Amino acid sequence: MDLENIAEYARGKDISDPSCLDKVLIYLERLKEEDENFMQKYELPDKLISFARWKNQNRASRRKSPVEHARRYLISYLARGLERTLFQVYRHILTYYGCPNKKAYQSYELKIMEICFQQYPTRAVTCLSIVLGREPRGIYKQLEAKFDGKLEKKRLKWTLPLATKFLNLLLKYTELPLEQLKNAKIDKSVWLKMQNDMDHHYVYLYSFWYEYLHVQIFLKSDVKLSKLKKKIFKIIRDSNYKIWSDIRWKDLLNHFPDAFTHRFLYKLCSNICRRYPNYLTAPLQDVVEHGLRRSKLYRIRNRRLKTVKLNDEGNLEYVKYSNTEE
Repeated sequence: MDLENIAEYARGKDISDPSCLDKVLIYLERLKEEDENFMQKYELPDKLISFARWKNQNRASRRKSPVEHARRYLISYLARGLERTLFQVYRHILTYYGCPNKKAYQSYELKIMEICFQQYPTRAVTCLSIVLGREPRGIYKQLEAKFDGKLEKKRLKWTLPLATKFLNLLLKYTELPLEQLKNAKIDKSVWLKMQNDMDHHYVYLYSFWYEYLHVQIFLKSDVKLSKLKKKIFKIIRDSNYKIWSDIRWKDLLNHFPDAFTHRFLYKLCSNICRRYPNYLTAPLQDVVEHGLRRSKLYRIRNRRLKTVKLNDEGNLEYVKYSNTEE
């Protein structure tokens, strides 16, 4: 699947859908694998765009250097059968392939950037630089124009007082009662207002709500995390999905209470499965079996999901359940 197809796939979907990011990451892994195979076959330096700059390394006068031998050998290989000189072939590669893409951003590139910035903010620029073949500087400029500057993730520890402040601001700017927030689609303008009050980028506020606090507030039962993971993996195992990126996480919500979000389910499972080699493209049954095994580990099997509620003073507090299992 090329970049245009990935953007077309995501066009009719919510950019927060994890399957959109999975498609981008699969494309990234395919690029890395092709680069590794190419460099191993021709014993080339481990640099993705170093070929176009070889001539300027170690001085051009050192014509017997290993790098210069490798450059001339590769140019000769690419020029075979062409009515062109080696220099013409080299200049063509330097012009069209050796330098990062400097053309105007296409619509599909902007769509992929939007997906990465939304779901993969900490490494979005590094990922996009490889996938789109563009310099990080240009991507940062697009980031500045779209998100008012670089996403700088602070080491923010979400405590109950901070979560209470977050929830009160969300209630204030949405003008909705708490129960209506369960199924409400929150407009971006609300997150931007909260960004100023919380002094934290709205992308991270959005993620905190849909990956953590939403479930903790609206779930009214005691849930053991190991049992929850086991249930999710069994549903996936019994489905017709072939690889990880095929999973439709929003469809999985039909098997769970409406307090759950697809981002929460994805986060819970991906934290385990990403340790499996090539989990994005490996057979899904193998990945699921790995997830089931990891879920049975002693140190995590007794953990429970911490749910919260608003007390009479309007502050969030943890809900205490009796020692009953779900």
